[in-house]
Amino acid sequence: MQKLEMLIKTIDAHYDSKHQIECIYLSCSLLNIARGTCNIMIFDEKSNFQNKITIKYERAIMSGSISVNNDYFNKLQNQLSLKNERPARLELLIRDKLNINKNGILFLKKELISEITEYKFFIPLL
Repeated sequence: MQKLEMLIKTIDAHYDSKHQIECIYLSCSLLNIARGTCNIMIFDEKSNFQNKITIKYERAIMSGSISVNNDYFNKLQNQLSLKNERPARLELLIRDKLNINKNGILFLKKELISEITEYKFFIPLL
């Protein structure tokens, strides 16, 4: 397994009227991979999205989706909307081990799609 640590830079609420899907869209900067960015969509469990992340092989650009409990989805929107000086953080544990050198540079031979096995939100309240 491999842990991806990131700071949440921007947060947007999205709604698709055609498919009636609501999500929270996070734009993040990676802490443990040099020059890495990650865009994560958070869905409630009724949306049937899987916990997956796609990592482009040319550079450390990632996108993924996380499905959370319906009650937590509603709480998360409120918690993330609180203004705070410190940014919220997100940690993802993925199934596949990544090849990262001591300088934090990611090396991939091809695009990687991996299962997110665990996730943790760290949201400052004060």
